[in-house]
This record gives sequence, structure tokens and C-alpha cells, in this order.
Amino acid sequence: MKLGLIGKNIKSSQAPDIHRRLGKLFDIPLTYELFDLKDKNETDFAKLLSELKFDGFSGVNITFPFKEIAIKYADKVNKSAYYIKASNTLIFRNNVIAENTDYTGFLRNYFFHFKDTKPGKILLIGGGGVGRAITFALGSLGVSHIYLLEKDNERSNKLIDELRLSNINCSSIDFRELEEIINKTDGIVNCSPIGHFDFPGCPLGLFKPKSNHWIFDAVYTPAKTEFLKKGEKAGSKIISGIDLFIFQALDAFLLFSDKQNIKETLLKEINFLRSHYFKSLYK
Repeated sequence: MKLGLIGKNIKSSQAPDIHRRLGKLFDIPLTYELFDLKDKNETDFAKLLSELKFDGFSGVNITFPFKEIAIKYADKVNKSAYYIKASNTLIFRNNVIAENTDYTGFLRNYFFHFKDTKPGKILLIGGGGVGRAITFALGSLGVSHIYLLEKDNERSNKLIDELRLSNINCSSIDFRELEEIINKTDGIVNCSPIGHFDFPGCPLGLFKPKSNHWIFDAVYTPAKTEFLKKGEKAGSKIISGIDLFIFQALDAFLLFSDKQNIKETLLKEINFLRSHYFKSLYK
């Protein structure tokens, strides 16, 4: 089984490692390659997809900044990707099938940490591919309101309109309102690339979370971002991007291998995988 990841600035991705581990666990021989399109555009992305399908790949994961355009290159768009209008997983069968395991992975991640507790009011930073997936996931969990901080006004307005069609309450804010919004929310979620090795910094700027917050960072390279460090100092409940990385990878592996009968066994490996990746990455 030939797999890969397409994105920009992905040299530090752990995706090859986790998929190779899962392949060994179920005796499924596989390769997993990184395709870093750092200085490339959508035309290069489309060309690469055609080449990989021709070369016999079973599928690819998609990451920043191609998740929103990936859906255009699918022949069939399954429910999760259609709902969110972004795809992080393309499966190559006779047709190209678009899925979104950021959505399903975030739901698994949330239930793992909170069970049936509702999210409350959430400040969400970044309305791109993973941000779209997580806003819709929060909506399905019964979020009371999402305050969206997204510098691209067109992207922000489009996402808010789509969320409203699904009866998900969301409003746009700007950086000047950040301190006020922090004080009225239950959770803060970073879906921007800020904090990644190649985009250093904290998405909150100089502002800080509170001890009553739960905070989640979709960035996991590095695993302990400036954002999470601020949360630790404040006494917030911390949820690392390592968790989303693991849960979405498990869902993607099931789709790539097309072996749903291994699902139960796979889920039993969650604690082992969390222990391994937190020990090796969360420093």
C-alpha cells in the first residue's frame, strides 16, 4: 500500500511514522512519502495527484494549505468532506474519494477528553481547512457560540454563512476584541498555523488564557507550542495537537486499508500510541 502526505512545510510531520506503525500492527506492507510543495501552487498540486494515482498510490493525506482545494479533485465527496467543503484525505480507488478525518478525529478527541460535556462558548482562531472541520464538529457537539478570529474576511464570512445554515451560532471578531472574548469563553481552539516550527509565535499575541479554559492547538510540530505553554502556566486544561494527529490518522488508516473489521483492534491501540507520541514529542 503506497500512501503519502501533500502540503507545505511538512518535513517535521509524524504522519509517515504513525502509518508505518499501523501497517506493521496489522501486517499490511506500506510506504508513506512526504510531498512538500513549499514553493508550488494549485497547478502543481493537481499534477502531483494525477501522478500518484497513476503510480498506484492507495491515497494521500492533505494538509495546509491544500485542504480546501483538494475537494475539487475528487470524483466522489463523502459526507464528512461535503459537509465541511474541505478534505484532508483522498482515497484512490476507481475514482478519487474525498473524506475529512479532521472532523471525525476531532470528535473522537473531544469525547476522549470530555465524554458528553458540551463545549460551551469557544474562541476559534483560523477558519481554513482544519478550522472548518473543527467548527462543524463543535456544532455537532452542541457548542453554544463560536467566536471566529480569521484575518481573511471573505473566508470568515463564507464559513459563518455555511455554519448558520446548519444552525451553528458563529460570529466574526477582530484582534481588538480578543481580550474581551477570552474572558467570556469556555475554550480556546487554535486552527491557524501560528506556533508551527515555520510560523513561530502565539495566536493570542500577548493575551493569556484563564485557568477555567480548556485549550486545544491543532499544531503539533512542535507539540508544546507557545499557546499551550501559556495555557499550562495559567492552569488551563491542555489538549495537544498530538491527539488530533493520532485520532485522524487512525480514521485515515481505516479508509486507506478498507478493512473496517480491524476498527475495534485499532481503537485499543489509542493509549499506547498516545503514550509513545507524547513521550517522544511533548517536550
